[in-house]
Amino acid sequence: MVQAIDDGRAGQKARTRGALLAAARRLMDEGAIVSVTTAAEAAGISKATAYRYFSDPQTLTIEAILDARMQPIEVILGDATDPRERVQRVRRFLFALTRDSEAQFRQFMARSMEFWLAHGGNAVEMVRGGRRLPMYREALAPIADVLGPEKLDRLVLMLAATSGMESFLALKDVCRLDDTTADATAEAITDALLDRFLPKPSGTDAAER
Repeated sequence: MVQAIDDGRAGQKARTRGALLAAARRLMDEGAIVSVTTAAEAAGISKATAYRYFSDPQTLTIEAILDARMQPIEVILGDATDPRERVQRVRRFLFALTRDSEAQFRQFMARSMEFWLAHGGNAVEMVRGGRRLPMYREALAPIADVLGPEKLDRLVLMLAATSGMESFLALKDVCRLDDTTADATAEAITDALLDRFLPKPSGTDAAER
């Protein structure tokens, strides 16, 4: 059974993380030293809380740079009204973001794995932004009532698990695909998930997709 996504708690975490990242960017713009402590002070957040989100200044700095390259979901979705196109626009954005900032994403992943090892493989201690979850949820908002809470949560989690930097790097490093083929493969995977959950267009045979 899929555990329901706690939007309230996730929203609070996102706001706290966002405040720390914004503070880190301000410090960088001012030429000041960026550390977890200085970012916490600038954001008005306790040091103890800040260290639950970022273990070291390098990880904080890398993610602050990447976070600045994010776009509001309204910009990503644009004028798309079809749920399939809305979901694919989110996936394309995540793919392009990773491709265009690949070096920084690889550094972030390396630091995340070092953090995981330092904490004895305790994933609970590793707090990630989880930006994909609300992005896909918003993309599916037009048919949220049709899907129902359980199916919506399941689909959002599956889409999040099969897109973003981890899947991009798997397609590049493990599958040895070039960017164009990797993008086409990721699109096909997303389509397969949508075929499983979304109502089929009238007159369309799923086997023909």
